[in-house]
Amino acid sequence: MSTPSPTLSGSAADKAAVTEAFSSYREALLAKDGKTVAALLTAESLEYFAATRKLALTAPESYLRRARMSDQLAVIFLRATVPVEHIRGWSTTQLVIHAVQRGQLNAAAVERMSAGPVEVAGDIGTVSMTLDGKESGVSLTFYRESGQWKFRLIPLLEAAENALRARVEEQHITERRLVDQSLAATLSPEELRAAWLPAG
Repeated sequence: MSTPSPTLSGSAADKAAVTEAFSSYREALLAKDGKTVAALLTAESLEYFAATRKLALTAPESYLRRARMSDQLAVIFLRATVPVEHIRGWSTTQLVIHAVQRGQLNAAAVERMSAGPVEVAGDIGTVSMTLDGKESGVSLTFYRESGQWKFRLIPLLEAAENALRARVEEQHITERRLVDQSLAATLSPEELRAAWLPAG
């Protein structure tokens, strides 16, 4: 009776697939290929863009000011840079394409990153990132959805919010002031007044 030829173990195969998923995401982001980026995001990540669209269409300033700072900035820039008919009619993929082209997903940081050790537990893969060839302390998470490894964007959004909170503490200012300063650096007073109104 012949012995079966050795095959790549499931764990090793999964680790290789997670590494490939990261490489594909990184390359698509650097190429500003939003369509491919969208296809590589988890369902939960895509829901974030759908939620941003809903806020852009319906949230008055009083409601939006109570949201996370990063969400306020995302909604205001969406209102200020996309015609309302597009906000209403675009698919989630088109919203991702716009975010990628605007640089909202921070391709500059990803460009300096490369994949380090990979751990896989069931349908969750974690990639430890190196930054400029050194350990960064940052990990990216991938979920297996319908047999494909996809990137979970949510932790990066949470990290962006934490960075904004750190700036609030360092500069001894209110969250409102930081949001307003960030917006004023890009938008005119007229654009800002309009962007705080629901796009409808």
